[in-house]
Amino acid sequence: MRHELIERTWRPAVVGALVLLAGITAGCSSPAPLPINQSGAWSTRTLDHSYVTVSVPSGWNVGEAWIQPSSFTDLVGSFSNQSLSPPCTTGANTIGCGLPLQSLQPGAMLVEIWQNGSPDWSLDSVGGAPTTVSGLPARVIDESGGGAGYCSGMGADRNRSAFIPFPTASDNWIEVDICSRGVPAAIGARILASVAVSLPTS
Repeated sequence: MRHELIERTWRPAVVGALVLLAGITAGCSSPAPLPINQSGAWSTRTLDHSYVTVSVPSGWNVGEAWIQPSSFTDLVGSFSNQSLSPPCTTGANTIGCGLPLQSLQPGAMLVEIWQNGSPDWSLDSVGGAPTTVSGLPARVIDESGGGAGYCSGMGADRNRSAFIPFPTASDNWIEVDICSRGVPAAIGARILASVAVSLPTS
């Protein structure tokens, strides 16, 4: 089952493997982000064996997932109103995977959904505000300003993250990260509030 703890590589090391790729692609210009219309059409997206659903504006770009058998972390989905790049590159004998977006343009958002696992992790280690998601214990971090936590490296001015442990394996968890730059707070709040999970209980 996907919720069982498997041998994985911790995400910061995996993301760091794409630093070279980021430098190569930095010179390429991308189209301006799609305008975000809160009163327009939104779509509910289902990911990760139906474990997670989230609602985002219709027409957003959908990023590729990456799942590595030897990794502690899987990117199971990403969505943005900005163009996304393939998160993995293949070398002669290696595969390097990281983020689908290295830098947010003004007016852009990125939503990432991860399935993580680490023998040293617990919900109490996260910080943030206790809450529930689909009736399960969870924590939410909401940070704004130039040092917006997880998202700060891509120029975001706001980071929202939700952490929801698996009931049957508390050192495995779903993580939803919402990075934004110059986007009304109500948009990110709506996306975060739409997150629902259906995780194995036995």
